[in-house]
Amino acid sequence: MRLWQIGVAIALGIAYGFVAPGRFEYALGHATLYLFLPALLFEAAWNLNYRAIARQWAAIAMLAGPGVVLTALLVTGALSLIGVPLGPAFLTGSILSATDPIAVVAVFRRLRVPLTLATIVECESLFNDAVAVALYRASLVVLALGAVKGGAVAGIAAQAAAGAAAGALLGIVAAFAAARALRGVADAKVQLAATILGAYGAYFLADYLKLSGIFATIAFGMALRYFERSWISLRIADDVNRFWDVGALVANAVIFFMVGAALQLGRIAQEPIFVIACLIAIAVARVAVAALLLPWPYPRDWIAVIRAAGMRGGLSLALALALPPWIPYRQAIVDGTFAVALATLAAGSLTLIPALRRIAKTSFPGTAQNVR
Repeated sequence: MRLWQIGVAIALGIAYGFVAPGRFEYALGHATLYLFLPALLFEAAWNLNYRAIARQWAAIAMLAGPGVVLTALLVTGALSLIGVPLGPAFLTGSILSATDPIAVVAVFRRLRVPLTLATIVECESLFNDAVAVALYRASLVVLALGAVKGGAVAGIAAQAAAGAAAGALLGIVAAFAAARALRGVADAKVQLAATILGAYGAYFLADYLKLSGIFATIAFGMALRYFERSWISLRIADDVNRFWDVGALVANAVIFFMVGAALQLGRIAQEPIFVIACLIAIAVARVAVAALLLPWPYPRDWIAVIRAAGMRGGLSLALALALPPWIPYRQAIVDGTFAVALATLAAGSLTLIPALRRIAKTSFPGTAQNVR
């Protein structure tokens, strides 16, 4: 999807939200997490260039690891200054540290962007969401146990790291099993069924085992693609690739419409201090993550793109809406997430195109006009 198409889908959703407010709140949370997200993660991971990932692993790891933790801690600190307890504050930081892989990958897939930059941004948007969701779930466990004290944050981080590593391992094992089963199989229907079963199976199995379903599905997609390119007797049919391309396009359109429908603008004014603290913390965090954590050899214009690509959307909203009713400050967290999603999507749509045009003039002379 192009940026204007994303904008149209969100605008149509907002218009529908005025007619039927709140209609898609429950649906957005569960449909995003359990219906659309596994498919979109697999499609994005399947199309990643693993050689480019290997070359840029340091930048990706910094943005998706310490970058997520730094964002969560900055949001936690900002909310603590206005009197929010540590537990709900860190939970909010975990939710808002997840950039939107759906928005970012959809935009970058349609634009002419240097491979290295596209790899860094797409991988950050995928991997940092896996880390953020792991922090989110660990935070819920700690809140349920009532153990939010001084050393709780370190325990949350350790639990999240273990769940992410184990989820990735599960996805690789599932990919190896699928690749072995598909060797020599030329039937596109069987291949398609295997990829669907693997993408969703890895996600739900990891989720059932309290591991990272996002890491499991990403690892499954990347590993299966690696095996497909490494084993001569394993070749996935073009029909399978086309299915996932079309499926991702449809899923993107539906999710952006549902995000717009769920964005109840009137709620933002109900918790103004909480919302303002979240917005300031996210703005500061994005600048800090892009400027301080990304290794210096990259062009300055790339930093601007990375900042602009820090949009929040469907995943953050889904996580906020999925919070159980007993969570302290639940409504404030939902309202703050609505505000941050709306602000970052608007800011990203206004700043991403100029930043990409500047890069296009340098990297692809004469093609900057195609960046839209």
